[in-house]
Amino acid sequence: MKPITFILFAYNEEKRIAYAVRSFMKYGPVLIMDGGSTDKTKEIAEKLGATFLSRPTSNVPHVETQQNYDFIKKNTNTPWIYWGYVDNIAPKTLVEKMLAVATENSCKQIIAPMHTYMWGATNHIAQKSHIPVAFHRDYMDFTHTPIHSMGLFTGTPEEVCVLPSLERFAIRHFSTYVTSKYVVGYLRYAEEEALQKFKNGERFSILKLFAAMLRYMWIYRRSMYNGRVGIIVMLNAAFGRLMTYARLYEIEHNITLQTAEEKYALEKEKLLNAKSS
Repeated sequence: MKPITFILFAYNEEKRIAYAVRSFMKYGPVLIMDGGSTDKTKEIAEKLGATFLSRPTSNVPHVETQQNYDFIKKNTNTPWIYWGYVDNIAPKTLVEKMLAVATENSCKQIIAPMHTYMWGATNHIAQKSHIPVAFHRDYMDFTHTPIHSMGLFTGTPEEVCVLPSLERFAIRHFSTYVTSKYVVGYLRYAEEEALQKFKNGERFSILKLFAAMLRYMWIYRRSMYNGRVGIIVMLNAAFGRLMTYARLYEIEHNITLQTAEEKYALEKEKLLNAKSS
């Protein structure tokens, strides 16, 4: 039996699903966790041999939950799980390395380098990072997963295999954003993240806002090698942080369209009822 099941999260991915499935199909079972696609994602995935499942409904769709993980474990029988998204493609050298680590089984989690492309620019990567890509099924807990996180690894630091930052081990992230999609899509993340920050006791801070914006521009600094479009990438990344902290401020001070209109109504009444001098 092959040691890894490749889990791919998808939603209306008919243009990308085939590349992701082909990236892993010959190395083990591929299971699509779908979030309600209405296009040809299911048809294409199943034609290529993948298993297509609809993920459990959730009131926090942008956060991976223990409910999702229990559902995945129920529908898989391999000791290891690859956890990824349809916009990620793994080179053969990375997949073969993951299989070797999983077969040896001395490590329980694999962290790999990730090279991100954005705004269709492929001459230079926009970001380099490391992300968890695969783990032993008995060593992850998704009970209290924050947004942008992939659960809690329950093993020891010695059981984590961090692959070197080499191109042959780097998963490629083809991020299909332009400004309109980025603003609409990231606003959903900003809402979830701001609510989570507020519930955790964090309050708005100008210093935190600017620090977060500068940090994200630094994270995507390699975009500059792509010229003007790279600057646009960096500024959009900073704007994403602005959206999160702006929503945190609005939540903290109960600023909504309704409360704004109520305050405006009071001022309008004052103007209309003011006596002329």
